[in-house]
Amino acid sequence: MAHKFNVKDMQKLDSPERRKILPPEETLIKIGLNKNQIFIDIGCGIGYFSIPASKIVGHEGKVFALDTSKEMIDELRIRILKNKITNIDTIISDPYHFHLDSNIGTFSFMANVLHEVEDKISFLKETNRILKKDGTLCIIEWQKKLTERGPPLEERINESEIEELMDKTNFKMTSSHSLGENFIYYISKKL
Repeated sequence: MAHKFNVKDMQKLDSPERRKILPPEETLIKIGLNKNQIFIDIGCGIGYFSIPASKIVGHEGKVFALDTSKEMIDELRIRILKNKITNIDTIISDPYHFHLDSNIGTFSFMANVLHEVEDKISFLKETNRILKKDGTLCIIEWQKKLTERGPPLEERINESEIEELMDKTNFKMTSSHSLGENFIYYISKKL
């Protein structure tokens, strides 16, 4: 069974240390998020990426922030109100049903989420369903090597596994790049 992030540790999701090793705004710009996009943050947690994404996509863009945890979404809603953000919709999703219309997003995103998912094929098929044709999927995962923090090595996903998952779920992986010392991001397009 895959390791799940403990909601009680939500403060770790926005720590100075995490901002140093995975700076959210810089990361979103690096992966190609632009103005006016419809960004879907799958497994958004407390909005570590959703909030900066709302600034990048601007008033003409939209952010859908999805998480299966009511506690995470509640915390994100507090942050949205505090920051007076108007272009983020929060959704408490089911693991394999995201409660969004088909073909709605231009850019789906999941950061350190896929390794926690039991049925990766169903999860990625649902991700595909909500994306428009030629929409972008960015997956950020821990590199498959021993590091001081992160999930156990045996739960990490390597590039060939990601590519195989993309092939089985109607995506085409177009590139992969290191993101600092700990992470890799994979860019795919919906076919």
